[in-house]
Amino acid sequence: MDSGGDAGRFEFVKSEVDGLLRRFRKRRTRDKRKAFGLQMATVTLSATISVLLGLRNFGGAESLLANIALALGALIAVLAAADAFFGHRDLWILRTRTVRDLEELSRDLAYYESSLGTDPPARDEVDGFFDRLGEIVKRDSEDWGRLRTPMVPNQ
Repeated sequence: MDSGGDAGRFEFVKSEVDGLLRRFRKRRTRDKRKAFGLQMATVTLSATISVLLGLRNFGGAESLLANIALALGALIAVLAAADAFFGHRDLWILRTRTVRDLEELSRDLAYYESSLGTDPPARDEVDGFFDRLGEIVKRDSEDWGRLRTPMVPNQ
């Protein structure tokens, strides 16, 4: 058995998992930040409109405040469309699932490595880890594709 090659394969799988974990964690953080930002902007603008429309009854700036409220309402529509189009919340959830799966695989790799002692990794074990990695990446890609494909009703 080629223990040197199996050790190299094992290191490759570990390296791939580590790299993908970093990448998906970064994407998850980005998507979470964007989802939160869009949601908070929409809520803040909605509250501001309510305040502006309430204030217009108190002074001579009724027209100005109403026009500002109208513009903010239009901005909310744009933000809501951007949120629906990009789906940052859905992407955040998808990336969280992928990160958790990669973290589980990483833990399993570390546990397996700790049980090796001075023995080389077994090829079938390394291949199993590599297959799991492929399944995680494939599922993420398929889920991402489903998010990006518009739903078409049956005709």
